[in-house]
Amino acid sequence: MQTLLKIAVGLAIIMILPHGVVWAEQTNYDIGKVGGSELKLGLGPRPVAMGEAFVAKADDVNGVAWNPAGLSQAKGSQIGFMHNLYVQETSLEYLAYTQSLFEGAGVGANVTYLNYGKFDKYNEVNGLPEAAGSFTPTLFTATLGYGQWLMPNLGVGASVKMISQSIDTETYSAVAADFGGLFKTGLDGLQLGLAVQNLGTKLADADLPLNAKVGAAYVLPVKFSANDIWNTVLDISVPFGDTKYTSVNIGTEYWYNQMVAARVGYKIKDTGDLGGITGFTAGAGVKLSMFTVDYALVSYGDLGLTHQIALGVGF
Repeated sequence: MQTLLKIAVGLAIIMILPHGVVWAEQTNYDIGKVGGSELKLGLGPRPVAMGEAFVAKADDVNGVAWNPAGLSQAKGSQIGFMHNLYVQETSLEYLAYTQSLFEGAGVGANVTYLNYGKFDKYNEVNGLPEAAGSFTPTLFTATLGYGQWLMPNLGVGASVKMISQSIDTETYSAVAADFGGLFKTGLDGLQLGLAVQNLGTKLADADLPLNAKVGAAYVLPVKFSANDIWNTVLDISVPFGDTKYTSVNIGTEYWYNQMVAARVGYKIKDTGDLGGITGFTAGAGVKLSMFTVDYALVSYGDLGLTHQIALGVGF
């Protein structure tokens, strides 16, 4: 009976998908004055490949970026480096680290560097444009977080991040904080998550993309071999300043013998006039001893595909 109940919960997470499509399409409000939209980019091939649904899982080196309460699940030390070939000439570099302090508590940190590539610059001379070189917009962030289980079924966490944006000769900065929680339900394998992200100062006179996420993560009791793990995840993300971009994210991950993983996901949100197939994500992972390699593919419709690849080390 309990096994049937577990399977039902996992299938329920998956079946929410069509209802999420309708709800997301109906959530079309005016966009507020929000800056630092780059802070909404997904970090880490593993969570990105699962449709960017990770707030209730957050159990690896990427945890501090998705839900600082996930640092309560840190085991040993982990280091991860990611390279993201984003749309057009944009690239994103990401370095993360987590460390368990004692049973049920851990710290984590990450830095990101977003490079938009070169843009031509022009001055107006006698009413005509005149070439004046080029410039490269960039965004840098540094985050430090802590998470701990307060009770056997309740974990909490918080992080603080420094943000610096450079556009030509201008540089802007901001400070923000994330807060999160994890809750282990009475059903074995089912965990809930909550995170409030980017609560902070303004960046270039614009509000940061304040966002709230709720989600569920469930380990399905279905496997092909004794050491297999099948995770299913669901997130609902509600931005405060630009609620037009409310999204429902869903994904799954299957680990064969805890060595090879296949992942797929879907992000449901309003993409405006962006054509083509958008929102689809997929990826894979390989774990050999202390090393892990993860890859993610994301479709942005007419803008093309993006690729993330990361190398992780655990010790």
